[in-house]
Amino acid sequence: MINEDLFTSKTIKERTTKPVTLPDGTKTDTWSKEYMLYCEALNLSRKPLDKRRQWLNKLKDQKRVEGLKTWLRLIWKNKN
Repeated sequence: MINEDLFTSKTIKERTTKPVTLPDGTKTDTWSKEYMLYCEALNLSRKPLDKRRQWLNKLKDQKRVEGLKTWLRLIWKNKN
């Protein structure tokens, strides 16, 4: 049996992109930078405070750090 997906001109990104709505109401897709930052913050939120601080202190991109902190605040706010 031949899989037709092998013969399509779509890229992996085009085949796997799905629309998502982030907790702040932002509508985006699963390949966007916004979604990536949210997922990183969600993963980080599950780590102990000292590990989160270590990770954030290692990062050099302040825009990324601020984005992560914003998401972490929202994640913690929604948990309570």
